[in-house]
Amino acid sequence: MNLLFLLLTCFALDAEWTPDTVPSKSPDEFLYYYQRFLHVNPFPINQNPKNDEEKWKNAMNHHQSALLYAKMSEAAESLTRSDTLPAAAPKELKKDKSNKIHGTWNLYKNIPVNAADLWAESCFLKYQSLAHESDLNPDKIAMLHEFATEIEQYAVLTPLFLSLKRNACLRSLNFVRKPMKDREENPSQKTETMPAAPELGEKLVAVNILFAEFLKKFPNEDNMKTAEVFLDTIRLFRSYFPDSNRLSDAVEPLRRVFIDVQKRISDPLIREYAEVYEGMLRRQELLGKTMPIWGADLNGKMLDAASLEGKVVLLDFWATWCGPCVGEFPHLKKLYEKYHGKGFEIIGFNVDSDSKKLTAYLERNPLPWRTLSKEATKQAGLPSLSGYYGAKQIPVVLLRNRAGNAVLLDARGEKLDEILENIFGE
Repeated sequence: MNLLFLLLTCFALDAEWTPDTVPSKSPDEFLYYYQRFLHVNPFPINQNPKNDEEKWKNAMNHHQSALLYAKMSEAAESLTRSDTLPAAAPKELKKDKSNKIHGTWNLYKNIPVNAADLWAESCFLKYQSLAHESDLNPDKIAMLHEFATEIEQYAVLTPLFLSLKRNACLRSLNFVRKPMKDREENPSQKTETMPAAPELGEKLVAVNILFAEFLKKFPNEDNMKTAEVFLDTIRLFRSYFPDSNRLSDAVEPLRRVFIDVQKRISDPLIREYAEVYEGMLRRQELLGKTMPIWGADLNGKMLDAASLEGKVVLLDFWATWCGPCVGEFPHLKKLYEKYHGKGFEIIGFNVDSDSKKLTAYLERNPLPWRTLSKEATKQAGLPSLSGYYGAKQIPVVLLRNRAGNAVLLDARGEKLDEILENIFGE
């Protein structure tokens, strides 16, 4: 950035600012202008306005911020299309601590203008523009991957990269998720916009592969939590397209990641997430497969699996603090009384972390069936049954037939009544 350019840019800044005057011919010009503008024209927001004048100033500052952000986004998109942004980091990413100026996009404070920061901001603009519009377009996905290595060279940008990449994956997933979610929330409303299973299946597979690659590289807590959305989408997809042969292709990349994370990550919380999420995937593909049950009760007595052979068994994951779980007990008691003599059994698996709460609850509200405890099972040295079935968001209620195979993955309400009537008759 030469001296003449700096003088011209500074001269331009003296003029009254409007969004239309923001330069967008080159990244250097644009970024320098923006940094200078934020330094000279900050947008202070009073968190506790005391009078109408302060409220008015807040409103004006919000308005100016919105205008500037809109123009910045427009300029970023223009710069992206023109391929003027640098494709690689400068050889030396060193900060010059002179000429400190407030940083851009409200991400940095007192960061000097220099090659390293201009390159960092350029990369940010690139990602901002791509993530804003990112879908399953192969070219855009390729560009996201292309800049990943350079972004990570600059430590301050790594959280930004992770956030934008995660958001890009979620936007891509929304192409699969939204039509099914709309149908689930409004089942009575007829919609002709639901794409066919093959089309949605291909997109689900593609975006799960992309997210699995990202999650394997960055298995931190926030990114692991994002996996819940992907797993919920898989559940939706199965509910609408149970016979689709693309689901297993979508599930497998995530399953491999969760298994890999359990083996190589030492953080116990991250490993627990991976175990539970792997269990969620296992549960989604459980229909028709063997459904094992194990555990220990509050007295430390282990369940004898042989005692359940030949019986229809309902496995109910619940907690004392779970309203919907406890609210289902009266209905389950009626079914238990009606069918227990014909070979119907219920096994409750309590996931409370405090066994005393379970003891107190059962003393006040005794249940006629066997109740196993997550804590007691752990103390007995047995693997986590709730983790095995991914029972993270309860209630989770599963039903298996006399042969020990799963026949219902959401065994509640009318669906449970119907299948028990079919098995046992009136």
